[in-house]
Amino acid sequence: MIGSPDINKIIRKTLSPTLKETGFNKVNTRHNWAWIDQCIWVMDITAVGKYFSDVTGWSPMSIHVVLGIYYDFIPPEDDDIKVGTNGELFPKYLQCHLQKNLHCNIDQSKYINHIDHRAEKERNDIWWIEPDGSNLIEVINDVKTSFLNDGLKWLRNNTDLETAFSAIENEEDSFNKFYKARYFAKHLNDLGKFMKYNHLLKQEQKRINKL
Repeated sequence: MIGSPDINKIIRKTLSPTLKETGFNKVNTRHNWAWIDQCIWVMDITAVGKYFSDVTGWSPMSIHVVLGIYYDFIPPEDDDIKVGTNGELFPKYLQCHLQKNLHCNIDQSKYINHIDHRAEKERNDIWWIEPDGSNLIEVINDVKTSFLNDGLKWLRNNTDLETAFSAIENEEDSFNKFYKARYFAKHLNDLGKFMKYNHLLKQEQKRINKL
């Protein structure tokens, strides 16, 4: 059975050079960052693990690939963001203000036909990796293709702050949305929207406090 070092070796050979070529400054196999203007790009590659495998039927070394963008003008809601030696921020994926899953383009039916749960069988945000690693090169090549065809465009589009602000405004109403939108409006000098989201944020905080 293959292990993480075997998968990491193929990631470094196949995917890491592409990340460097497309703007990622810190390429660390599974966890990667780029500092672009006032945005920090994040790309994480995570194995689903044994517990998920036992519950769902996916192989434990199967991977989930996610992208995120962190905007450095939005004050963090916690102090748990790692800071580098030069003061650069290393946000985790879940700390990013916009988030996206990459999707598998490989026909994985021969691997997942045994899975009983219909939703798990139909999902395409996980790449199945065979225990012996026989499909590993195909998987990492497809991750690379998905990143270049879909992920990179999403990262670049949302590095434009007006585009990112629009995406946030289209999210479902929540404290998190209002918090992000308030600081986007402030940064973009949109006084009307700043007042709107500042009011909505305060109202939502009052509602939460009553729960």
